[in-house]
Amino acid sequence: MALARTTRTSRPNNPTRPKLARAAGWIAVAFGAIHIVVAPLDKRDVWSDIFEQGPWRTISLDVTPGNLAYSEAFWVGPASFGVPVLLFGAFVLWAAKRGARVPAAFGWAMTAWGAVLAALLPASPAWALVAVGVLLVLAARGPGAERPGTAGT
Repeated sequence: MALARTTRTSRPNNPTRPKLARAAGWIAVAFGAIHIVVAPLDKRDVWSDIFEQGPWRTISLDVTPGNLAYSEAFWVGPASFGVPVLLFGAFVLWAAKRGARVPAAFGWAMTAWGAVLAALLPASPAWALVAVGVLLVLAARGPGAERPGTAGT
């Protein structure tokens, strides 16, 4: 049984589709990069203490009032979703550059995740995740978008 190639789709039908995917990718990359850079800068005094005392003495899964600031700095910084969102954005950019369609399910999942975060904290950058998701859904479902497994048939 031959499998249809799904890595490339034709672009001529809808030149807007790759632009939407690229916009989503750049928003995700910016969201992730800003989170990775800003979070540690915002907690630089705490990070100074962490490096001075050592991470094994300050960061713990057993959060207490004494180590709450260290745990917060860890989970908002390197353990946050900043890196995965940046990597996801880079993947979307890579796929869009090659003319590959990012599945709509990724867009729907990102939209749902961003909507939950934005509902819990409306004055947050979670709306960027909603924007990424909506753009990916539009890119995948827009006019001329091919279904997986139909490229070249």
